[in-house]
Amino acid sequence: MKRWHRWCCGAAVAALGPVWAQSDASQQASLWVEPRVGLRVTATDNARLQAGQQQGEQTFEVTPGVRVVANQARVKGFFDYNLSGLYRMQDTGGDNLQHRLNTSAQINAIDNWAYVDVAGTVSQQLISAFGPVAGSSTTNANQAQTTTYRVSPYVRGQFPYNVNYEARYNVQGTKTKSNARSDSDTQGWSGRLARQVGSAGWSLSADQQEVDYESGRSTESSTMTGRFSYAWSPQWITGLSIGRESNDVLTPDKKSYSNYGVDLTWRPSDRTTLSAGVNDRYFGTGHNLSFEHRAARVVVRVSDVRDVSTSPNVNVDATTTLYALLEASLAPDFPGDPVGLAKAVQDFLYLLDRPADFLVPQSFLVSQATLQRRQQLSVLMTARRGTFTVSYARGQSSRLLNNLTLGDDFDSTSRIKTDTLSFLYAHRLTPVTSANASYAIQRSEGDLDTQRNSQYTLTLGISTQLGRRTSGSVQVRRLHSTSGLNPYSENALVGNILHRF
Repeated sequence: MKRWHRWCCGAAVAALGPVWAQSDASQQASLWVEPRVGLRVTATDNARLQAGQQQGEQTFEVTPGVRVVANQARVKGFFDYNLSGLYRMQDTGGDNLQHRLNTSAQINAIDNWAYVDVAGTVSQQLISAFGPVAGSSTTNANQAQTTTYRVSPYVRGQFPYNVNYEARYNVQGTKTKSNARSDSDTQGWSGRLARQVGSAGWSLSADQQEVDYESGRSTESSTMTGRFSYAWSPQWITGLSIGRESNDVLTPDKKSYSNYGVDLTWRPSDRTTLSAGVNDRYFGTGHNLSFEHRAARVVVRVSDVRDVSTSPNVNVDATTTLYALLEASLAPDFPGDPVGLAKAVQDFLYLLDRPADFLVPQSFLVSQATLQRRQQLSVLMTARRGTFTVSYARGQSSRLLNNLTLGDDFDSTSRIKTDTLSFLYAHRLTPVTSANASYAIQRSEGDLDTQRNSQYTLTLGISTQLGRRTSGSVQVRRLHSTSGLNPYSENALVGNILHRF
């Protein structure tokens, strides 16, 4: 397995630059900074994604960016930012600047006692689940630049008698440039005490949270939970929890509820983990299922969650991305070396000619808390000359309150179902050139007959190394939508050049 992984890394290196993989821990880099600049040229026959009003467009997009990965004593995390400047030849939507950010870091503020977690994203999000899903560099009135952030300082340590503690304060928010959807701010605190004695363990946790929607209904919640766990063997662990929570999610005033649940964890090997839990909550029965298996050439991830979400970004579980699958596949070759691992994963993404968040359906924006069921299956398989991924995601979101008008999709429907199926195959033709193909089906459905939207996307491309640090690619794209209100199709030709400094 290890030999095979190193061959795969070597193939990516040969195609798109060095990985700098090092097995000696003393030589591992603690900081990686890689500036880049990209140029994208797109020709489309339907820039506005409209039926009966097709207008061709040619666009030029210049995208400078930088990626930073740190594994230092005080800071561990990553930072990836793009600034995209788009110029339209036919002026179908005006020129504009778009930001794209994905960052997460842990800061060791005071000698392994006080920490600060920070995270943030800037991305294009769908305003409505029933509107058009844009291809790259198109004009889409159904998209809005959305910023999310989280700052969470906390302390953790150990009391006498081996009682571990953690106390945390959390601030997070979502801001969107769309006037049709509400911004939100969340703040709260949490605390936890835990002790493990042999095979048995216990924990006590408490948390409080306030969610303030700019134009929607704000909510408050608090929870206290006790949990007992027992390890029957190194492979089997069971848990029992019971607690009390109060909130005003379902009622105008705060109301108290009891909650209890059971959970199970099974780890038959270092490569396989299954965890499952079910609980009785104020909204009914909730559950959480996750499974991961890693083999020599295969990574499989499964998740199934039913819970209440207060986030304005409604989407199927976004934890399984193309980046995450590649990271899990290559991790055995980079033990204790997150910088080397990040470089290897990034090189594979360039080889596949796909973004890090590929396989994740675009989320849509809401202005209220929702009940969500999220299911996802993702598989990554790597052969001698090719890489294949398949992902299926299903989501069902329901409003929790009736007769409440907040300006989002739930004003006209009580529930929204989404399904996404995507395939990607990349084949190495030569040491410096690869061909790729992807196909995706995205569907959304509401209560009304007009709330039916299906989009089919086929992409064929080829990527090659133009220089030691320069790569290029060409893609052809076909979109077809059967939306009840706006059926449309699009054909596009996309060329990319990327240089990494």
